[in-house]
Amino acid sequence: MINLDTLDKQCPKCCGLGRIENPAWHPVWATRSDLKDSVQILETKEKFSLVEKKAQDQPDEPIFFVCKECHGRGKILTSEGKRLMEFVRFWMNPNY
Repeated sequence: MINLDTLDKQCPKCCGLGRIENPAWHPVWATRSDLKDSVQILETKEKFSLVEKKAQDQPDEPIFFVCKECHGRGKILTSEGKRLMEFVRFWMNPNY
């Protein structure tokens, strides 16, 4: 029996979130903590429009990027997980 807990682990780059904060936004967060709190608790379009009005100095780039290490999954394969995936690919793909 395979222990599934040993096949993957939390991504160290994004700490399991699957996304990384855009560094271009760091100066905005440093000066506008009220804006960061508003972005994190957005629930309605009204709140979003309120955030847009507050943040005239915001960068034109997205707030978060998908983590390139885990591709947004929040987890990465361990060496044992990679071995299992290679085994499965070999037997699933006749041209491997």
